[in-house]
Amino acid sequence: MTEPDANRSSFYYNSKLAADVKLAATDSQPFVNGRAYLPSGTNINSYRKAYDKNSLNGAFLIAMRNTNFPDLPYSLPLFDLKTRRLSGGRYIEISRVRRDGSDDNLGQRTSYFETFDRGTSMWFENRPQTNAAAEQWVGAVGNGILYYGDRYASTDANQFEKELIVWRLPGDDTPILDGTPKAPVAGQRSVEITKDFCRVAKPGYDVRTATPTQLAFDSAGRPLSAIGADDINLPAGVSSYNLGFPVTANMLADVFLYSGEALTFPMSRRGTSLECEYWFSGSSIFFNNTQSSAVRCRFIVFANDRSPLTTGTNKVFRQFTAGGQNVMQLLRPGAGANPAFRDIMLDSRWPCIQILAEGYRTIASRSNVEPSNQNTGQSFEVNINADGFFPVVKYMTVHQHPTLGKLVKFAQTLITQNYRGSPTYHQGNSSYCEIEGNVARFWTFRGNPQAEQYTDSRGWQYDYPVDPIIGIRYYILGIPQ
Repeated sequence: MTEPDANRSSFYYNSKLAADVKLAATDSQPFVNGRAYLPSGTNINSYRKAYDKNSLNGAFLIAMRNTNFPDLPYSLPLFDLKTRRLSGGRYIEISRVRRDGSDDNLGQRTSYFETFDRGTSMWFENRPQTNAAAEQWVGAVGNGILYYGDRYASTDANQFEKELIVWRLPGDDTPILDGTPKAPVAGQRSVEITKDFCRVAKPGYDVRTATPTQLAFDSAGRPLSAIGADDINLPAGVSSYNLGFPVTANMLADVFLYSGEALTFPMSRRGTSLECEYWFSGSSIFFNNTQSSAVRCRFIVFANDRSPLTTGTNKVFRQFTAGGQNVMQLLRPGAGANPAFRDIMLDSRWPCIQILAEGYRTIASRSNVEPSNQNTGQSFEVNINADGFFPVVKYMTVHQHPTLGKLVKFAQTLITQNYRGSPTYHQGNSSYCEIEGNVARFWTFRGNPQAEQYTDSRGWQYDYPVDPIIGIRYYILGIPQ
């Protein structure tokens, strides 16, 4: 039987897809009460990773240069941060919580519905040294990330652990390396299996000379697959979903909440709190929806965790029966008889994630306005063919800072309720994407305030982002159903 490549949803994996989805690295840094430059013996000029519990504001700041990720080919990558509460081991998704501003002389106050990150996690391109007292210790970061171990405006890093997920995809307008399909070349070697590695080249490349981005996969760069994905009604309180496979406590997952609207990323576009914890046990993912009513939840559980690689023979092809189903696995050479998720390059039960659409859009400049004359949003649309797929959206907002230069942040939906109670509006660096049918529609709100504050001498004043959004790098990903 021959299946046309155009029927993309028929394939759990297809090595002919040039623009592929892989992770470059994951990293976590538990709270430490002090400062360190890593590896040991490095300093402010030579470190790859550093952290500091600041004596001025109590915050726990982590800095990592791109040199900490040897398999990362991009200056500004797509990245995520996963937050796990240490007590109970539950993950907190990109939740929106409400906080209030200060009262004015009439007892009026502004309300903010924001993620607890609030856009403070940033990946920089050629970041110089700054004079900010709390950040002088990081020096000239260059290409690298700064993020806080705390929740926004808190000093609670000892209660959480954040895991950095670095995708091998660009987070700005850089093209995907070797992402354009090439025609096969007769006589080229495509597959190479030894006791040390198993690798397959993309069409048009010889596996013996191919660079990492010219490989469809190898034992050090496997395709990212999903062991479970669905769109479910999530009742208030605790519920669970059986994944059908044994899982570990630190699986990677994406969880998106939405309510009474189109499927929206990274979360609901409305001014409400949305909080959800999730964790893994047995063969299930558990959810705790802390809202008083049900919401919709779209989630993906990736075949990736922190379990160490196993040791065994060089048996690369593994076949067995599970639950009455014939299973074929392609393993890393040297994996054990009971391989970890990271030992498994391909599993016939787990669909690999595909890119349905990707690109970059410039966001037009807008003059700063007050809430009474708010920017109700500028949008652009991306057509997709999601037939047979379970689509999700990942995107980065690209920013330009007057002194720190170009940087990227993962998506944030930040909403302000004016001190008068109305209007409710998106902040200047807020954004979201909604999928309806085969159209993905992105919204941004450049020109709106990010904060409202009252002073006795000047009344109500408005603060605006110093690093406005200048572009969006987007990926509409699909998991074959």
